[in-house]
Amino acid sequence: MARRGRHRRHGGRRRRQRPRRLAAAACFAGARAMSARPTVDVVVATNRLLPYLAVALQSVRDQTYANRRLILVDDGSEDPAGLERLAGPDAIVLHQASAGLSVGRNAGIAAGDGEFVAFLDDDDIWPPERLDQLVRVLEARPDAVAAFGDGRYVDTDGRPFGTWTTEEAPPEAFLSGATPIPRIVTLVVRREAILRAGGFDPSFRFAEDDEFILRMLRVGPMAGTGTTVVDYRRHDRNVTLADWRERYRASVRAIRTNVADANAMGDERSARLLRRNLRRYRSMMAAAVPGRVAERLRRREFGDAAADLWDGVRISPAGFTRGAFAKVARRS
Repeated sequence: MARRGRHRRHGGRRRRQRPRRLAAAACFAGARAMSARPTVDVVVATNRLLPYLAVALQSVRDQTYANRRLILVDDGSEDPAGLERLAGPDAIVLHQASAGLSVGRNAGIAAGDGEFVAFLDDDDIWPPERLDQLVRVLEARPDAVAAFGDGRYVDTDGRPFGTWTTEEAPPEAFLSGATPIPRIVTLVVRREAILRAGGFDPSFRFAEDDEFILRMLRVGPMAGTGTTVVDYRRHDRNVTLADWRERYRASVRAIRTNVADANAMGDERSARLLRRNLRRYRSMMAAAVPGRVAERLRRREFGDAAADLWDGVRISPAGFTRGAFAKVARRS
């Protein structure tokens, strides 16, 4: 009884102290929970000191998800010291002779040990909640090899002018081409799944990301956030502005490489789905050619129009015909 009475006598003081102790405990618990969350290695492979790179790297520092690590791979740039300054003292910076994006990304993956890996292009921007949203999806979906989201197009000044969305779908729908695959710039990937899939194929200079994603989908499903997780900057030095035939050949090779690999592993089901994807892709690319031909003719580029027409018909006669009818229907 005396002990309880003593507590009552000093109760006011204890009540004033208790909230501070609880607050301190809560802060400690919050810090411990934050440190317990998985590490995300953010890999940036670049060979150029673009004016957009500083903004891209700052968007990593501005992430609400604290347990992250920046790994910058200098793929033979002309200003290694400038890249190091932009990366900052807390980043891991690797320098290598020019070997391409696939080799650079593989080097960045190997330099880290985080449970998750994300890939940032040197001209894109991440919304502050991006990593937190993607990691939460992976924490809720232990079966998923990666999480992805949607994207927004921005111009050279960062002004938005369009969006794209990627539906969540089972691996079969992605592998067959029934649903467009997620884009590499939206992904956070499990390191363990990357090791199982084998990383990026160094022989690819274009479509290396599609080839990698198709291999990842053969390992397991991918889960979507349904949120915008990247601002994709369009400018006159985008790799995606390469000639459509070059992009077409690289994408066809990416699918065929996965078909051959699936066959070699005895995975006939994936090989069958990927062959269906190849037919769909060829038809889709050929269907876009009549629009290019019409634009060439409008510009009086008759030789290029004839070359496009020939290649479109050769790729997929049925797809080209479908695109031509659709072009006529839109004009009527």
